[in-house]
Amino acid sequence: MRITLSQLEAFYWAAHLGSIHAAARHVHLSQPAVSARIRELENTLEAKLFERSRQRVTLTETGLAALRHAEQALHSSRQLEHFRKSRDLIGKLRLGADECSATVGLTAVITQLKEHFPSLELEITVDVGSVLNQKLNARELDMALLTNPSTGPEITDSFIGWMPFAWVAAPSLPIHADPFRPRDARGMNIATHSAPSTLHAVVESWLSTGGTEIQSLSTSNSLALIARLVAAGHAIAILPLPLLQEMLATGVVRTLPCDPPIAPARFYISYMTATQSSRIDSIVELARDTLLRLSFLTADR
Repeated sequence: MRITLSQLEAFYWAAHLGSIHAAARHVHLSQPAVSARIRELENTLEAKLFERSRQRVTLTETGLAALRHAEQALHSSRQLEHFRKSRDLIGKLRLGADECSATVGLTAVITQLKEHFPSLELEITVDVGSVLNQKLNARELDMALLTNPSTGPEITDSFIGWMPFAWVAAPSLPIHADPFRPRDARGMNIATHSAPSTLHAVVESWLSTGGTEIQSLSTSNSLALIARLVAAGHAIAILPLPLLQEMLATGVVRTLPCDPPIAPARFYISYMTATQSSRIDSIVELARDTLLRLSFLTADR
């Protein structure tokens, strides 16, 4: 029996989402259909890919190795689809990105755009989401990567995943609360974006769950500067987790386990509806695939 892309897709999403039910919901199939595809794959490979419990699935050691091959096969399949759709795409794409996606994922997106659309000219704008929203609605951008867009009827917002956040502080800062609660932030300097912005709203929303308001605030439109303020011990902050991976790995900052958990933000690729075509769709698909492959976002909150 040959391995099919539909089997690999069912296996991939069950592995990443941790349950057959979540995978079925994601690929718009019934739970028995997804289970059947995974069993077919296991029979073909003559290997057990998951340890199954009542509601969750966990990769076996063989399943973990197989997942890497499945990811490569699915990525190659999507690349071939993009190639079919995009060989004659020319002109200028005015692409906006918030700072987190620009820092972590934009170079990979640009690499893929250049590979698949060699005649496409790119004009890149990096700014906070509120400014990108304004530029989209003013038709100064064709497309933007951003959280929680507040765009008008002429803009299509394509949801691609969830942006996770964490409270972070310098390791030297004497914060011993575990978990960190809204009341523990009283009297502490908090660095964040100016309002209105997704980051400012996330901070306010989390603090309000404990009846706490921001008392000491440092604002900047630069996530990099906010991260440096945190690393130097001048402030604490809520920051997007994808931005923090290197800083956490090197011990420059530490996360503060918190209660309640910080709600993730919806992340979108937004573009002008009037420009929608198979060409724009292929660019959106390519950007989405690239960001998900980098684990820039999570598929499930």
